[in-house]
Order: sequence, then structure tokens, then C-alpha cells
Amino acid sequence: MNVDPDLLASLDEVMDERLLSRKPIIVRRRVRWGECDPAQVVYTPRFADYLAAAFSWFIRIVLKETLVAADGTRLWTPMKALALEFHHVLRPDDLFDMTVYVTSVRKRTFDLLIVAQSTTGEALFVGRLSPIVVNANFRSIYLPERIHKVLSAYRECHPAPPESKS
Repeated sequence: MNVDPDLLASLDEVMDERLLSRKPIIVRRRVRWGECDPAQVVYTPRFADYLAAAFSWFIRIVLKETLVAADGTRLWTPMKALALEFHHVLRPDDLFDMTVYVTSVRKRTFDLLIVAQSTTGEALFVGRLSPIVVNANFRSIYLPERIHKVLSAYRECHPAPPESKS
């Protein structure tokens, strides 16, 4: 499908967040003025919000139909851990792209690496998230096989950049 590049550029003028790619998940985000301090630098806690937005896109697209337990109840994925590493300042109206990678799949948790770059490819920040799968009673459970398979397939198709692996 050919899309007019001018149309895509105009979307960046009106949308604060949009999905650029499904394989791998890439989310484009614009820094809003209200996310910045008086010195016009993004407040540190906002970076966790950016990671949460990328995670939300990942869940909706990659795991959407797998987050159901064998008994038909909904499974949830709260965060067990979150880490951030900053490489460059962000200011109002800056555009950046976040790419989501699966780096590890374990018995009850999995790890995501979210690499943020400017639209010109400059490293901005790296985030690591470790969601844990819980049932309707908010008790941790073993990853159902179908979730394990989907995460492992995504990791195989979209390997994390070597310099970002921990």
C-alpha cells in the first residue's frame, strides 16, 4: 500500500500519538507542552507514561486475544519492574519513535525493551518493563502456553538491537 508521505507528515502535525508499525510495534509520540517543566524539559515521570503507552499498543496488537484464562476470565499484566536510561533531553513538540522488543519470556513474567529515538535516529531513552501475568484475583499465574508462544515468536521475528540487550 502506497501512502502519500505528505499525508503521513501532516498526521504528525495533528496527532500526539500514533502507531507507525505493527511488526515490530513502533509508536510515534509528540511531547506535549504540559508534560514539561518551566525550563521546557520533559518531567521525569512522563517517561514512564510514554513507556506505558507503548506497552498498551503492544498488548492491544500482539497479545489482544491471548489474555484470557482457560476458564474464560480476563488476565492482567501489571508491572513488576520498570527501568529507564536517558540519552537526550526532550522538549515541547519533539517527535520521537518508540520500538518495542521482547527480550525475555519466563514462567510468570516477560521483559520488554522499548527503544526511543528521534525521527532522525538519535538515541533518546531506553526503557525496560517486566509485566507479570495475573488472574482475576490478582494472583500471579504461569504464562499460558499461547502467550508464551506469541511472545517467543515476536522475539524471534524482531530481535532487540545487540547494544540494547542486557
